[in-house]
Amino acid sequence: MQAGEGVAASLNHFKKDRTFFYGWIVIALSFICLCISFGIRSAIGAFIAPWEEEFLAGRSQVTLVSVLCYITFILFQPVIGRATDQLGARFVLTASILLTGGGLLLSSLATGFWQLIITYGLIASIGMVGGSPVTATAVVARWFEKKQGAVLGLVLSGMSVGQLVMGPLSIFLIENYNWRFTLRVLGIATLLLLPLCFFFIRSRPEDMGLQPYGAEGKKSGMEPGPAMQRASAASHFSVFRNRLFWYLAIPYFVCGLTDVGFIGTHFIPYAEGRGFSAALIAAAFSLIAAFNIGGTIGAGMLSDRFNRARLLMFIYWMRAIIFLLLFTFLDNPAGLIIFAVIYGLTERATIAPTSSLCAHHFKDLSVGMVFGYVSIGHHLGGTLGSYIPGFFYDLTGSYVISLLIFIALLAGSGLIVSRVADSR
Repeated sequence: MQAGEGVAASLNHFKKDRTFFYGWIVIALSFICLCISFGIRSAIGAFIAPWEEEFLAGRSQVTLVSVLCYITFILFQPVIGRATDQLGARFVLTASILLTGGGLLLSSLATGFWQLIITYGLIASIGMVGGSPVTATAVVARWFEKKQGAVLGLVLSGMSVGQLVMGPLSIFLIENYNWRFTLRVLGIATLLLLPLCFFFIRSRPEDMGLQPYGAEGKKSGMEPGPAMQRASAASHFSVFRNRLFWYLAIPYFVCGLTDVGFIGTHFIPYAEGRGFSAALIAAAFSLIAAFNIGGTIGAGMLSDRFNRARLLMFIYWMRAIIFLLLFTFLDNPAGLIIFAVIYGLTERATIAPTSSLCAHHFKDLSVGMVFGYVSIGHHLGGTLGSYIPGFFYDLTGSYVISLLIFIALLAGSGLIVSRVADSR
């Protein structure tokens, strides 16, 4: 009772304090949720080799856990988008933390591969969907009218910070202890965030009698009127008939294919296969995450100032070039570091301009819903990007075929996204 009264008193203080905008607390907690969710998800590559040894499985079989993760993202992304719109970010993020932490603890107890598929690939993965850019985009759109691109880039950088922490931490713990201990540590750390989300996150500024940042006395436009509600209901699936939707969704599919799919699942075993030490791989993984932060925040700020379609075109082409250089770069430690730096600048940089273009072109619909549908493409790409390289690896013993496919698709994605109109 005393704890609840203390929280209520703190919220009332922030409500009365006009010198500090409470939305920054919501943004900070959303940032931490993305740290946890994407940090754990990005570290799955560290578990591939231990799971192969533990369960006597091939690489394509072990990556089925990652495949199920992305299938879960595909199925639940629009559900999470709608839940965020209807139930609020507080409910979604709190449930996300509970499922993720609980799923990881159950995964640490798995004695059979099928148990790992259920606990990690399904339960924990459903939780990770909640801590996603879809939820973050809706939070920023409701709490901020001005500087949306910059704030979105800031909160989305939480994914990179999570990768910076969770990837090397997982490699270190597995190297010095084992994969079960590592999952227990990650699960307990995740659950510690649960009371913060429940007590301090508020879904809308109106819940506290506030207005969005930059509203300047105007009535918030985030609550749709009857006409917009009818349009949203009637247009729920009509978005699929809009070519601009596909101009954004198809490149975003390729983005998922190459980042969370290939790099997220196969980069660590790929580097291990080249004979690099665990310390060097952890350093490279950290550099990817560190430069992710700059790329994500920078892309968000640039989205407020420049043509977002051309920015996306540049990002996709830059990634195609760095994948091409993989053939010559990744034969020595310096090459691994160079790849990590350049790739890191592009890995999360697509999110802010893509979500911003979704909000711009489909502003009469639910932001969470539309970006949720676009994100389905990203996670479908992640699904195929996790499994297909493992299949070709078992078949040929290398990733060359996969890399050639990815380079061609990235180059084509730059051309497709350049066709999206942007008033700036």
